[in-house]
Amino acid sequence: MKQCLYDLSFYEFGVWLANQGQKPFRTSQVFDWAYKKNAGSFDDMTNLSKELRTLLDGSFHLGPLPHTATSGDQGATKLLVKLPLGGEVECVRVAMGNTFTACLSSQLGCAVRCAFCATGQMGCERGLDPGEIIAQLITIRAMGGQVSNVVFMGMGEPFHNYANLLHAIRLIVDKRAFGMSPSRITVSTAGVAPMIHKYAEERIPTELTISLNAPNDELRERLMPGVAEWPIAQVAAAAKAYTKATGGQPVTFAYVLIDGVNDHLDHARELAQLLRRQPHHLNVIPLNPVSHTDLKRPSRQRTNAFILHCRRSGLNVSLRRSKGVDVDAACGQLSTGLRAA
Repeated sequence: MKQCLYDLSFYEFGVWLANQGQKPFRTSQVFDWAYKKNAGSFDDMTNLSKELRTLLDGSFHLGPLPHTATSGDQGATKLLVKLPLGGEVECVRVAMGNTFTACLSSQLGCAVRCAFCATGQMGCERGLDPGEIIAQLITIRAMGGQVSNVVFMGMGEPFHNYANLLHAIRLIVDKRAFGMSPSRITVSTAGVAPMIHKYAEERIPTELTISLNAPNDELRERLMPGVAEWPIAQVAAAAKAYTKATGGQPVTFAYVLIDGVNDHLDHARELAQLLRRQPHHLNVIPLNPVSHTDLKRPSRQRTNAFILHCRRSGLNVSLRRSKGVDVDAACGQLSTGLRAA
């Protein structure tokens, strides 16, 4: 079976080429075609010899993945992508002015089991290989337009697939590959505290978002059972460590607001006590509808009251309006037919 070219770092691919008796400069040539010029096949690489193209084609695959796309009226296109190693995963292309954000998935399903998330009800079959992660970005970019930002907010808990996530991020920021600034990449985690500490040690200053969704451990365990082993105090401490390691960059905390569940003013007061003394940004996200639950989005009045109380309590807070609700592509809505046994 052919290997995905995107599974290899610049160094790893250079070693492979050297073992085939190829000159070192060929590594840069192939990477330039694969990442800068978005080559869909090795035949596109016209400055390589026919013999080398044949060798590469017999060993690797590259280019956009087979997919179906559904576009809505809110600037989002949801892609159902067929994975080379089996299964299908959803990712999203979101219009942001004249450029696009690529929302990528890191797993086939998710084990966190958030009560308000369609992906969380799937279970988790496996983590995606680095090449499967990168190929989503390649597929989105091939649709046209400049991809200016990458967010790991699709299916899966990124830090449950840590090694492959890290490999993909290193390729995205590698100037010989995509060359994207780390500040244009966001990793969203449900709060896997030990891995937040580990990621801080990598010193890759991407944006970090932590899905909090509750101001106390009891409610968080009910809403997010898959990460309940790490109390909120540990998650907050990990966030502080990340801010320190990245030179003062504040962490964004996401808070999905659910009617009658976590939207009381008492919850806002608890949240203020938790976040007020550390660098942060709080994104309040009114619940997006998913079919498996009776949970509801709060009224605009309750949402505004919650945000106002947080703001008056000293929090840096904003209301995040999700794009793609009309095609089930917004926060918490991604899902495929996979179900855990």
